[in-house]
Amino acid sequence: MAKAPKLSALAINGGKPVHPHPWRTGNFHFAEELAALEELLSGPALPLARGRAVMAYRQELQELYGMKYAVPTSSGSTAIHVGLFAAGVGAGDEVIVSPLTDYGSIMGIFQLNASPVFADVQPDGLLMDVKSVAAKITPHTRLIMPVHNGGYAVDMPALMRLARQHGLMVLEDCAQSHLASLKGKYLGTFGQLAAWSTNESKHMKSGEGGFLLTNDRKMAELADLFSDKCYPRFPEAPPTPAFPALNVRLSDVNAALARVQLRRLPKWTAQRQAFGLKFFEGIAGVPGIKPQPQPKGALPSFWWALFVVDPQVLGVNAGRFCEMLKQEGIPCMAGPQRYVPGWEVFRTLDRSPNAFRSYRPGRLKKGFYPLDVAPNAQSSAERLAVVSMTQHNTPAEARAAARAVRKVAGALLGKAL
Repeated sequence: MAKAPKLSALAINGGKPVHPHPWRTGNFHFAEELAALEELLSGPALPLARGRAVMAYRQELQELYGMKYAVPTSSGSTAIHVGLFAAGVGAGDEVIVSPLTDYGSIMGIFQLNASPVFADVQPDGLLMDVKSVAAKITPHTRLIMPVHNGGYAVDMPALMRLARQHGLMVLEDCAQSHLASLKGKYLGTFGQLAAWSTNESKHMKSGEGGFLLTNDRKMAELADLFSDKCYPRFPEAPPTPAFPALNVRLSDVNAALARVQLRRLPKWTAQRQAFGLKFFEGIAGVPGIKPQPQPKGALPSFWWALFVVDPQVLGVNAGRFCEMLKQEGIPCMAGPQRYVPGWEVFRTLDRSPNAFRSYRPGRLKKGFYPLDVAPNAQSSAERLAVVSMTQHNTPAEARAAARAVRKVAGALLGKAL
């Protein structure tokens, strides 16, 4: 019978670490990208818009995701902004979004003079709770934006049923969820629109960039126009700019990089999944620890490997658990997403709805953004932890991470796990 690990055996207390070796890393850019850039730059001057690399990238995105239309943009943030416009979001509208996300999910809502409304997350996870979304719907709601944080799936079948019931549009924020799927269907192909990021922190990297996918021709045309100064770049476009627009199109240089990265993406995602699934398998059944809850049939793309710590069982919160895990040689952090309603911009708007000259949604009243609007999300840093990882990390490292979790949890509980 295995002996229960003692607290003195933990590396944080001077014991031998589970994984004393450096966490694996490697190259993220390759000679093929240099060759693609050399070919691109050896020709005539690059076009301002719709260059050959951009147009080829569009086609490849459509083929990979099985969607009819792709609109590349200068960033994931602008992809969301463009998608919101294409969906008809405007002044006075409300967009329901997660309170645990990046500012890129919020900026476009502000710029269109609409109001972000925060649905809470699951009580034991990172993702939007569909029941909370339902409670936030008002006559002013125009769109729901599920955020597939960390490559994990919001319950899209349930969310789409809710959206159809209320006649609402859905734009999926897939910035961290490249090629993640739910019941064999890619995240980003459930709603009317979806947006991805390809900056240097994402599954695929093009320096900077993003893209929007949709099966709706009208919305694709609006997105094309809005992202490109409303200039007549395609046959159906109006002959002169017909509405206020942006200039956030993707450059041919970034598209050339993205095309090479896109070809590597399926293998990279599979490598991340091999790590994440092995880690989840290794921590199964550990008291006080569980993987991020997922809908049945979900296959995450593992931007990181997320797990939930129960402080009532283990006697420590996620932050303290991660301090112990890091000493075992496992890169770990608690609270992977900050609580958005606590940001200064929302504290200011809550006190003074007209504080910003650049933002006039028209209907905000004092107290619209109370700090405790989403209590599960507000306290999430106490429970949520992630193991940092990329496609370079191996199943062997995942097993080591799981052993470290078992060691720390076992020492805290005084039992062998």
